[in-house]
Amino acid sequence: MKQVETKHEIIENYYINLIESNKVSAGEQLPSENEIASLFNVSRHTVRQALNYLSQEGWIYKERGKGSFFSNRKEKEKKRNVAVLTTYISDYIFPRIISGIEEELRKKGYNLLLFSSNNDMENEKSCLESIVNQDISGLILEPSQSSINNLSYESIDKLKQNNIKYIEINANCDEEESAYIIVDDEQGGYKLTHYLLELGHRNIAALLKVDDLQGERRRKGYINALNEYNIKFDKLIVGEYITDNRDMYVDQFVRNILKLENIPTAIVCYNDQIALRVINNLRKEGITVPQDISIVSFDDSSLAVSSDVKLTTIKHPKKDMGRQAAKCIIDMIEGRIEKPQYIYPAELIVRESCKRL
Repeated sequence: MKQVETKHEIIENYYINLIESNKVSAGEQLPSENEIASLFNVSRHTVRQALNYLSQEGWIYKERGKGSFFSNRKEKEKKRNVAVLTTYISDYIFPRIISGIEEELRKKGYNLLLFSSNNDMENEKSCLESIVNQDISGLILEPSQSSINNLSYESIDKLKQNNIKYIEINANCDEEESAYIIVDDEQGGYKLTHYLLELGHRNIAALLKVDDLQGERRRKGYINALNEYNIKFDKLIVGEYITDNRDMYVDQFVRNILKLENIPTAIVCYNDQIALRVINNLRKEGITVPQDISIVSFDDSSLAVSSDVKLTTIKHPKKDMGRQAAKCIIDMIEGRIEKPQYIYPAELIVRESCKRL
């Protein structure tokens, strides 16, 4: 005896049949909840129940404030593949982030496909095009040049149409719409600068990367701390570089500040890599850290303790962030959560790169 369909199952099967019989196109919008309720003579609660099921199973996708749209996915199941697209893969903090992701995915029976943009928006676009053409259920994405890149609407639409869930790490280009896991970089910039101010420093330089949101937010925290002490922002001692001119800019910045009549007593550096390059440049000029100039930075990478100057730095959660990103994308794929958003508080690690004045 055939089991009688419930009201929400009738709606679900109706739209699944439309998709399977090619009577609707990917990206085509469904009627509103009220229209569906009227069509099937059911409550909006029943409609929502049906739409939630269709979304979880990949038949449709939802856009906040716009409605529901048909996916181009005709299979009810996808292979358990998750793509990871980061700015870099093999150096600095990235191996540990990726290790955390891979460890958690493997534990839950998912495969990892690895892509790198080299922090280039064109490379990122090319990688995203490749991802949407593969049998992938989820994407963990670190946006490239995130302060000037809102991710192309075309790429995001393709992810949605293919029912590929995605979560951003380290930066979030769309705070309201996207799922993300980031560190509170503004708080980090504030904590480092405030720490130097408490040590008696007043002439504090900053050297920050501005084509990434992390740099913009760290700059904001730096300025907020200066404002608390009524110290005016001095653009002469604030260096702002981008990915393409990093090394040349950092070297020239150090030479420039050493020519000033009032040489800064401390420098807030974008990350540990930059801090070590600054220290090496200062040494060439006979300047020692922290005796002559104090240095602080971000990430608490292995570089922070690799030289004779142990860096005071903001901790990056690295492997834990990777694990959390993997857990979240699996929960999104399997329909347990829709749009997780998590911010790690900035944690200051004090070592030996600063001097009290």
